[in-house]
Amino acid sequence: MNEGTRIMTEIKPGIKTEIKPGIRTEIDKFGKRVTLLATAVVGAACIMSSMSVTAKATEGDTQNVSLGQAVPGIPEIPETKTDATKEQSSQEEQKPVKEVQNNKLDFGSWSIKSTLEGNYYAEGVPGIAMLDYEYTIRQEANMSPVEYFFVTTWDITQDTAPLAVNTFRIVAQSQNALLGPVVQININKTISGKLYSLEGNPAHVKTMIGIPEDFREAGARFAVVCVKSGGVFEILPDTDIYDSTVTFSAKVGDAAYALIRYSGTF
Repeated sequence: MNEGTRIMTEIKPGIKTEIKPGIRTEIDKFGKRVTLLATAVVGAACIMSSMSVTAKATEGDTQNVSLGQAVPGIPEIPETKTDATKEQSSQEEQKPVKEVQNNKLDFGSWSIKSTLEGNYYAEGVPGIAMLDYEYTIRQEANMSPVEYFFVTTWDITQDTAPLAVNTFRIVAQSQNALLGPVVQININKTISGKLYSLEGNPAHVKTMIGIPEDFREAGARFAVVCVKSGGVFEILPDTDIYDSTVTFSAKVGDAAYALIRYSGTF
């Protein structure tokens, strides 16, 4: 497998751009920034163009988290309100704000919830759950008792990151498989309420992703394509026995993952 040219692009909705080595692009749609470094495979020759899909989601204030900055949950300075709006605003503030966390997989009478805290905003799959307990992963990651894992997930779609999706489609075709949903999963750490990268850490986390109903097929074989920083992609086998989920070992740090199916039509 030959590593190709690193391509850093920045894309804005509605603007066509050429992808050239060294050009950086930004996707502003839905407030999401996507830095692309994808791996393309052409036919049996496996000609690759390195591309890593890493994105910082800013879909609302709770997702606007940069390395070294405070994680979501820290209250903001309240706005100054006029007398005319104080009563109405007071009533609105009393209503609980519920964040939608897609961090649970339902199996009818029972369910599995992720063992790690975070912002699970990917909606293109029925759920994403980390299965390993935090204290066991902390040992492998050589983390101290005051460091905690923090997971961030979001969808990567044809609208928000077409180059990334097309790259995954090429990889799937090279495996004689069909491409399913693509999601970003970042597994990093917090120290004193601030987020720090775990990129390069050797630790792994057993991860389960739900398969959308319209991508399932009885008896079909599934797998996960992972693209990490540096442009290297890896095919991760499904290790569970369920037709509705895939289970695999995810590395900590930032990576994009795509479900692929080896038989049937999508």
